[in-house]
Amino acid sequence: MRMSQIALACAVSLASVVALPIVASADEAAPPAQTVSADASPRIAATTSVSEREVLLDVDSPAMGRTMAVRVFLPADSSEPRPVLYLLDGNSGQIEDNNWFEPTKGNAREFFADKNVFVVAPIGGTGTMYTDWQEDHPKFGKLKWETFLTKELPLLIDGAFDTSGRNAIGGISMGAEAALMLAQRAPDLYDGVAAYSGCYTTVGGFGKALTDLVVINGMATSEQMWGPVDSPAWREHDIFANADKLRGTKVYLSSGTGLPGPHETLETPDLARVVVVGGVMELGANLCTDQISGVLRSHGVDVTRSAQPVGTHGWPYWSDELARSWPVIESALFD
Repeated sequence: MRMSQIALACAVSLASVVALPIVASADEAAPPAQTVSADASPRIAATTSVSEREVLLDVDSPAMGRTMAVRVFLPADSSEPRPVLYLLDGNSGQIEDNNWFEPTKGNAREFFADKNVFVVAPIGGTGTMYTDWQEDHPKFGKLKWETFLTKELPLLIDGAFDTSGRNAIGGISMGAEAALMLAQRAPDLYDGVAAYSGCYTTVGGFGKALTDLVVINGMATSEQMWGPVDSPAWREHDIFANADKLRGTKVYLSSGTGLPGPHETLETPDLARVVVVGGVMELGANLCTDQISGVLRSHGVDVTRSAQPVGTHGWPYWSDELARSWPVIESALFD
């Protein structure tokens, strides 16, 4: 094992031991019982206006077997068709909302206030990898996130709104890994992908351990997700082995070093945990991001790598990275 892998293993192991007690979102109430038949057609069952620029959709998903909540922020100027950016939450996300729209976290409303893009934020993906599960989840029931996000939802969004047919996807932490994976598995759907502070390996003992740390948030096992280790499903979701599938997609990858930066002050709530746990987790993400960046570039993928000299594993830095990544995302969506 190389020194970077040893450091990464130590970082992730320590972070998981310390951080797991604070990951409580998956302990909240599970979604309601399945209410949508697998034989039904996907549809937007209800649209609730939140503001002039924002709507909340209730989407009947046959794949998921229930009605899914999706938040949509509208373009600043809707006089012509506009592209769509899908934003995925991380493993500490909420059951009832998406942290990208939380003012103290992603603060997407303010950032996109002057942007001509639809921002689509699915709700409730914590602990799931946003993938299709082979078995029902012990808390969340039927999970077919990939089918919902890549086959059902885009058609509904394009049908309900004046979209241009161009799409990008982004995510933080677990959502970063999922964003790259979905972009590989639906290469014709996304023109760009932005991944903030993710870790991207799922193979071998170390990759299996990382994957287990994601799904244990919901008291599940990775075998319930993709079946026996080393089965075809695991290989099909291997981001490294499928690196060439991102060729032609603009990719933005970011991470910090784990060192405290401008967002850590004496007034920061729970400062010690932010510095120690957030620092160790971001150190691991930094090593992971370096590795996948090199592999993607070796396969001819257009990668923009944002490697910051400071930064812990938290929303203040991901909000900063959203701004840094926008030129790449904008180029993918409009050029």
